[in-house]
Amino acid sequence: MRWDAAIFGRLVIPAQHRKAWLAADLDWKSVEGHEVLKGYIGGESVRDIVDDVNFSEASEFLDITWTGDELRLASFQSQAGFTESMVGFAAAWAASARYGSGELIGMGMVGVRFGYRVRVAEGKVSVVKLPEDELEALANHPDAIALRERMAAMGGPMKAKLAAALAPAPALVTPAAKPTSPAAEQPAAKKPAAAKKPAAAKKPAAAKKPAAKKP
Repeated sequence: MRWDAAIFGRLVIPAQHRKAWLAADLDWKSVEGHEVLKGYIGGESVRDIVDDVNFSEASEFLDITWTGDELRLASFQSQAGFTESMVGFAAAWAASARYGSGELIGMGMVGVRFGYRVRVAEGKVSVVKLPEDELEALANHPDAIALRERMAAMGGPMKAKLAAALAPAPALVTPAAKPTSPAAEQPAAKKPAAAKKPAAAKKPAAAKKPAAKKP
């Protein structure tokens, strides 16, 4: 079954460091915790990721905008697109540790539930897979709301995707325990041990005859 996901985030890079960040090498495997987020990285530098991403499907989009020192990313992608770009963007965010700070979120929206967060602050990078109890709150993140508004404005094929994204998520099903019969719950009663037969009484030894006296 195909699914769709969103990527959104913000990154603050002072203007004097922007060129250095765009030229920085991508070294995702050196990031602590990178194992939780696997995928394909289609480039060697941050610029390869930020400038050279293209989409052809009408049901996908990627917006990258700069407002002063802040870069903002908002994207809705198919399973294939997400797999090919999420790790690349994560590596680009991680490469900003020397220059700035920010956060990147990847979350399932249609047909699947998951969430990943990359956070950059004070020269450090953290990568986590979000637990189930945090996914509902993630849907109300301001950038997630803005992303849905962008989908609504696009109309067309995106309208159906948005309706699917807003549909209630199916409840998690916990497999029922296998029923057991009352007989199986109670240990079988042990049969009483058979009574031992009494040992046969020994026959008394025959009395010896007195020896005959000689005349």
